[in-house]
Amino acid sequence: MSNFKKFWIKLKSKEFKIKEKLARKKLKKFHEHDEKLVQKLASSKKLPSKRQLNYISKFLSKPERLIIRILSGIILIAVFSLLFNVYWNNSKIIPAQGGTYTEGLVGSPRYINPLFSRASDVDLDISTLVYSGLFKYTDQGLTKDLLDSYQLSNDQLVYTFNLRQDIKWHDGENLNAEDVIFTFDRIKNTQTKTPLYYNFQGIIIDQIDEFTVRFSLEKPFAPFLESLTTGILPEHIWKNIVPENMMLAEYNLKPIGSGPFEFNSLLKNKNGQIKNFELVANENYYINTPFIEKIDLKFYENFEQAVEALNNKKVDGISYLPKEIRARIINNRNLNFNLLHLPQYTSVFFNYDQNPVLKDLGIRKILTHSVNKEKIVNEILNAEAQIIDACILPNTLGYNPDIVKYPFNVQHARTELEKAGWKLADYEEPKAEGESDETINEEGVSAKEAYAYPVRKKGDRYFEFELTTVNQPENVKIVKELQKEWQQIGAKIDLIIIEPNKIQETIKDRSYQALLYGQILGHDPDPYPFWHSSQRSYPGLNLTSLNHPDVDTLLESARKTSDDKQRAEKYKQFQTIIAETVPAIFLFNPTYTYPQNKKIKGFNTSNIIIPANRFSLINEWYIKTDRKWGK
Repeated sequence: MSNFKKFWIKLKSKEFKIKEKLARKKLKKFHEHDEKLVQKLASSKKLPSKRQLNYISKFLSKPERLIIRILSGIILIAVFSLLFNVYWNNSKIIPAQGGTYTEGLVGSPRYINPLFSRASDVDLDISTLVYSGLFKYTDQGLTKDLLDSYQLSNDQLVYTFNLRQDIKWHDGENLNAEDVIFTFDRIKNTQTKTPLYYNFQGIIIDQIDEFTVRFSLEKPFAPFLESLTTGILPEHIWKNIVPENMMLAEYNLKPIGSGPFEFNSLLKNKNGQIKNFELVANENYYINTPFIEKIDLKFYENFEQAVEALNNKKVDGISYLPKEIRARIINNRNLNFNLLHLPQYTSVFFNYDQNPVLKDLGIRKILTHSVNKEKIVNEILNAEAQIIDACILPNTLGYNPDIVKYPFNVQHARTELEKAGWKLADYEEPKAEGESDETINEEGVSAKEAYAYPVRKKGDRYFEFELTTVNQPENVKIVKELQKEWQQIGAKIDLIIIEPNKIQETIKDRSYQALLYGQILGHDPDPYPFWHSSQRSYPGLNLTSLNHPDVDTLLESARKTSDDKQRAEKYKQFQTIIAETVPAIFLFNPTYTYPQNKKIKGFNTSNIIIPANRFSLINEWYIKTDRKWGK
């Protein structure tokens, strides 16, 4: 038994050795096969197969496999980054549809109707969003809006306008020539009571075909196209409302127009005042559907309340930011302060028929030399204005940079006054008829204080006059600065401050000697309404005593030609005369500050004619963005 056991163990041991030997041979065979696969992979120019890749890992240690995984991850990240950079560098951000813009306005809407909206900034703002005219103002100036083209006859009396044929009203109806004829017929009707009435008297308007109208003038009038920015009304909506009832119509608050935005809803408070007015994008707007989906307008009693709403993020922007309350803005890092240029200037206008001292041309030149315009602009206006020397603004038709100027020079002014015989003297208040030499008050003190500064005198006439302005913080600061500057050369200036609701009476009667005031010019620089002698009386806008026949001739002839070169030359000659006769001191062209949250993008306007023109390209504003392949 023991021998058998030994034999069996020996047999098993031999069998194991045989199996081990066979296993080694088999393993060697596998290794040789693996080596051949790897060698084949190395020598092949083709990509490895999955089977070949599976064998590679058997030759790698754990650290080597870890390194391979890390390197593979890095390669994947690098490839992804490369692809992302290629996409990023070959694509661009584009505006996308969506978002709501909320703006605060001061006032409340009443007549969202282009025939009546000129009297209110709020009405005009909303009318600009809702209605379209034949023309509109953009940074490029006066541009076509509803028009495809237009022609002017050789005698400059007949304008033919060809309408676009793809315009729809907000209710889906087509806009055509009948709407244009209807709108201007209503303007010319005295029963409508629109302030635009006087702009179109004597003009004949005819319909040529469905999309063509003709305007015939009695005489050439170069600035005529400016009158055609008025929004067009839909005849099918308004034709059953008689002219005398137009101001009572519900459509004045629920308008239907053809502009970039259309009426959606309004909300009134318990007193019946409109507090919110919502507009939505016009999907049929002929240029493009506006990117901003909704415009939400909120109304406030004053700019202080509007600024508070902006600070509290109840609105994204406000219609205007007065300089005197800009300091109240907080978190201004979130805002863009858009500075817009208006065709407007502020000047001191001399009504020298009211004061013999100001009739002296030399005195008017000396006063101009004594004004520190830079100080006024930088310290009072926070540098938010452009210094000017003429009544035609830079970058407008006919601007003449070569006119005579009167730079700030106090010493020169004093020297000229001495040469002209104006000597410093103690000022004595003129006595009224029957007044005693001195008036004593209850305390036994003279009630009439002596003027604290020496005043120049020539003969029996003192160098003194009244300076009038409207009671607005900015204007009051400016006249006080002028008073101080002119005191330094020996002039006595009496300031007359008029309340805003009374200033038009003062201007109507021309009851001032010198007036600090601003005038809005319009896109066309036509100076006729402001400087022709026929405009010296109300309702004319010539605020000076200027009555110069050469000026009248130049302005009359410039109005009769549409040749811009001829007009520009006449305006340059006109400016030369104005500069030499000094009927006014031209101070500055103010800017209009329009704050908006930085989420609003695409606002590219810098020049406006009226505040409502800030919306002229609102269809290009956007809040949402997307990315598009291609440059």
